[in-house]
Amino acid sequence: MEMDLDDIIGEALDRLINVEMRYASGVPRGIIHRLYDAARAEAGRPLTTLAVEAIMAAVTPGDRVLIVTGAGAPPFLPVGETDGPLGAVAIGHALDRGMGAKPIFLSEDRNLGPIAATAEAAGLSILPEEMFDARPAAAMCEALLLAPADTTAQARELIARHQPSMVIFVEKGAPNDKGVFHTITGRGRDRSVMASVDALEEAARLAGIPTLGIGDGGNEAGFGRIPEAVAEIQEFGRICACGCGGGIGTVVGADVLVVAAISNWAGYAIAAGVALASNRPEALHTLDVEEDMLAACARAGAVDGLNGRQMKGVDGTSAATQTAILTMMQNIVDNARRPLKREF
Repeated sequence: MEMDLDDIIGEALDRLINVEMRYASGVPRGIIHRLYDAARAEAGRPLTTLAVEAIMAAVTPGDRVLIVTGAGAPPFLPVGETDGPLGAVAIGHALDRGMGAKPIFLSEDRNLGPIAATAEAAGLSILPEEMFDARPAAAMCEALLLAPADTTAQARELIARHQPSMVIFVEKGAPNDKGVFHTITGRGRDRSVMASVDALEEAARLAGIPTLGIGDGGNEAGFGRIPEAVAEIQEFGRICACGCGGGIGTVVGADVLVVAAISNWAGYAIAAGVALASNRPEALHTLDVEEDMLAACARAGAVDGLNGRQMKGVDGTSAATQTAILTMMQNIVDNARRPLKREF
């Protein structure tokens, strides 16, 4: 029997994933709750609830779902960071275990190693298409092209070939209104090093395919829903540090935006919601799997996105913090599934 992810549970998950733990450094602090409040005001309901409702409405067994992740660029993040792959894989794992759907992970070619390693640690075998179609517990990885290649043509081909029921962006940088990608500290990156996720979002929108964006700063796909809030809240929201004449906020939106202090945590919260809504508690990965995912991601070269070190940490938070967050989510799901009649 399926259950609803009601707004009370969504509210609890939203609050949990928006606890900010950033360094006292050059990285903006004290902004996550403001970005969340803006997104929540625009959406009108808990963001996790809306994301899970969108997934449950769109995805059916056997459907392909495109999940796009992979943040950063060389030299500091040569194969990406640990925030993004784990959240993307958590959603892919939930789609597989909870809904019988087929996750396909997309990123720049340089980032696919850590993404594949994370997926395999979660029990998703990375397989070629013919085997991927034939069995459960499988995923695919595909590389997104970089400029000057025809990224628009690739985006349309991906949508046409896979016919996905949804496209999900997890901690995936997207361009501003000048076509420039930015770090959270205002530095610019051009399309020769960053995949054109705007082309993929547009192709999905034109095909009538629902989209979900997850991010923690305003420069990731999905935040085009609240551009004025990003411009107002972020230090480089209106004027970046690269001289392009725009701010760091992206113009790339999504049908649903989920804001979190760490994007992985939003992926976990959505997985928790899918576990509850599908009545499949195994859709939310275990603590042991979480530890294996983080270790595998780091061993494959991904680094902590705040300190740039290849370690079992995420945006300045420890491995123990990740399992603590997941433990609380498991408790939320378990208690929601086991109502207690109090006798006193």
